[in-house]
Amino acid sequence: MLKPRILSYVLFFLMLFIPVIAYYLVVNGMVKYSHIMYFKMLTYMVTFIYLTKKKIANRPGFLFYLVLYIFYLFIWAFFNGLIEQKGIISFLLNSSEIAALCVILIISNSYFSEIFIRTSIRIIKITVVVAVIVSIIQFFDQDFFSPRVFSENVNVLDVNIYQLRRLSIFGFADRNEIGLSFLPLLSVLTGYMLYKKDRNYVLFLLFGGMIAILSNGRHLMIGFVILTLQVAVVNKLKFVGVIKYALLSVIIFLVLYRGILFLGYDIDKWIDMRLFSEGSIKETTRYGAFKTFALFFPKNMYFGTGVHLTPEIEEASKAIGSSQIHVGYLSHLVSYGLAGSFLLFSFWFLLAWKLYKNARATNYWGSFFAFLIYFWVQFTLVNYSLFFYGLIFALIFDKYFYDKHLTKKLKNEVKQIP
Repeated sequence: MLKPRILSYVLFFLMLFIPVIAYYLVVNGMVKYSHIMYFKMLTYMVTFIYLTKKKIANRPGFLFYLVLYIFYLFIWAFFNGLIEQKGIISFLLNSSEIAALCVILIISNSYFSEIFIRTSIRIIKITVVVAVIVSIIQFFDQDFFSPRVFSENVNVLDVNIYQLRRLSIFGFADRNEIGLSFLPLLSVLTGYMLYKKDRNYVLFLLFGGMIAILSNGRHLMIGFVILTLQVAVVNKLKFVGVIKYALLSVIIFLVLYRGILFLGYDIDKWIDMRLFSEGSIKETTRYGAFKTFALFFPKNMYFGTGVHLTPEIEEASKAIGSSQIHVGYLSHLVSYGLAGSFLLFSFWFLLAWKLYKNARATNYWGSFFAFLIYFWVQFTLVNYSLFFYGLIFALIFDKYFYDKHLTKKLKNEVKQIP
């Protein structure tokens, strides 16, 4: 039987090919069999083998809040009839929180080799290069590598070039994959190249910036800016480092500016029709989300409604041109109240704090900034899952660099022993 370490390597290595796997499933008409479900099942299997082999000894303290949150969701699922409707097995298998718990346990109890990390970096580089090529082609042909060509279940509206959402190679997987996997992957890659003092990171930042702009997703563009801040942080925010970061930012901005002009973008139209399409912040669905939140949150302040949308909240959201309370943090507070939000947000904060402390110790900041992007995205999206392969690889790289730091520290201590 394969060893747990080999199984975990296979699991994570396959994740790097999620865009290809998702494409295969859609093209072959297996849309209802989501790639995420396959990977959840693999994750559960590997976790079970780890447990039976007694390989799970390291249980991070922050998982305590995630476990309580899972129980909280289970209680709500029982009272709101979800378990009766779909069954307890379906609830457990479809739980992104349980999948996240399992994958964190696997990573926390795994040792990742230099070969695995280098191979992953090569694949991530290829992913970025292919993604930017596809994004540029999609600018001229919106049907290129589009799920709608193969599936009637996925609809991409024919809109002008400034409002069309381009998902590059990630459209077959999940429309949020480009923000919650690609940007974290780019952060992981940038952090790795900065750590290795590889100046070619600038080229991949340019590619990533082009993908973010061509996506027409404002949260992606801001997420990309957040990602680049690690360049200044790695340089310790000293005067010279700040100057280098400022110059790099100007260069990247100018190159991206010339790039989108070359493709045929009208900058003024792009700003008017995409960046400030609503004309005023008060006209945006995100601003309207605060009004909806203020209306419904006090009614179920402590424990929430127990569901994502009630008919009343859905109707109020439609009245402001939205399908939901379009701010993740606010939506969660309404759905699960102060009690559930305390558990989830505590888990997020403690995980981020761990990544920050590890980054301080190792000077590898890619993983920490990957999760900063995730926390930023929650201001505009409503997706609380950590089961995105970009975020998973952020945790893998954090574990690798921290293990490397501990090994180096131990060797230095041994040398000092007389």
